[in-house]
Amino acid sequence: MKHRGPNAEGFYFAENDTVGLAHRRLSILDLSTAANQPMFSADGRYCIVFNGEIYNFKELQLQLADKGTTLKTSSDTEVILELFIQQGTRCFAQMNGMFALAIYDTREKILTLCRDHVGVKPLFIYQDKSTILFASELKVIKSMMGEQLTINKEAIPYFLHFGFIPQPLTIFNDTVKFPAAHYTQVDVGQQNFNESSIQYIPFWKLEQVIESSIITNESAAKKQLTGLLFEAVEKQLVSDVPIGTFLSGGVDSSLVTAIASKISGSNQLNTFSIGIDDGKFNESKYARQVAAHLQTTHHEFKVKENEVLELVDQLIPAFDEPFADSSAFPTMMVSRLAKQHVTVALSGDGGDELLHGYGSYQWAKRLAAPHWQLLKAPVYAGSRMLNSKYQRTGNMFAYQNKRNIISHIISGSRS
Repeated sequence: MKHRGPNAEGFYFAENDTVGLAHRRLSILDLSTAANQPMFSADGRYCIVFNGEIYNFKELQLQLADKGTTLKTSSDTEVILELFIQQGTRCFAQMNGMFALAIYDTREKILTLCRDHVGVKPLFIYQDKSTILFASELKVIKSMMGEQLTINKEAIPYFLHFGFIPQPLTIFNDTVKFPAAHYTQVDVGQQNFNESSIQYIPFWKLEQVIESSIITNESAAKKQLTGLLFEAVEKQLVSDVPIGTFLSGGVDSSLVTAIASKISGSNQLNTFSIGIDDGKFNESKYARQVAAHLQTTHHEFKVKENEVLELVDQLIPAFDEPFADSSAFPTMMVSRLAKQHVTVALSGDGGDELLHGYGSYQWAKRLAAPHWQLLKAPVYAGSRMLNSKYQRTGNMFAYQNKRNIISHIISGSRS
């Protein structure tokens, strides 16, 4: 996994060789070797490997300081470890960030695994009668299990239908995607593993957050959304390495870039975009306009369509399992461009999912309308639109009330 963690590597093996932890590091906070992983607690009892970033780690540092805890690094990794020692699994709900982590209690022989609130960071887990493997990439499990890992034929129809393999399935048998907002604790001392060895326990539920924070006043909703967006971007700008933004010129990436430039200063912000010279869909001009308006230091990489197609062989191993979203091509290219200048980049990914911005949401609303409403709107009326097939399609995607809206968002976040 050196391609994702180029700065350091570390290993831990228990004395009896029943547990092994490995980590590749991309240094973002506290660049010193003291923050390398696996990291041990001060008393040597707990060991952690962690992928991600905790955006509210400074607030959590203050909590620890109030309890008399002295930290030896300024990394968020140590904050997680010490918080876990004091609070156990209750600490996960307090962590604002993206993370997949493992903490091993060397005394009690308990391994704790956890994945962030909405599953931003990947975590895969394999289990048979004698072995449990976990990693943030499927290729790690594949490299360890070799030919014993077989194709999961049940996952193929889902891929053909959705263009990806939804949680909890993966392309391999006996291997699943660890559920978001859950943790598990495994007794490593047991001789054999079975279905009850791994119990996924939720530490946060999106339904409860939505039900407790419905806002009916539009002005109040806009004010709160603005505050949340500024807070989120500001927290993600905390870094000990250079930061930039991916800028496509669309609403989401432009909004993130505008907020970041206001917080950090326009001339200090690097923005990155991809332009396809001979492509049908070239939106780089919009990115240039936004960059010019915000006065960022803009970098644009122009490519030809045939150069994009040459990435196919590199994308397949990067994703580890079938994935049919064509946005993967420009994402990989703009990431390579950004890497020449910065270590961390913010993007607008997720905005359409959270705010129902895709065209399919609007079509679902139209198709789900009763027949008499369609007849009032000639642009949608006609025998084809009144076909029961289209009616059923619309009903399937429609969200008629608050309960359905919650279900819709949850199903989207779990993809």
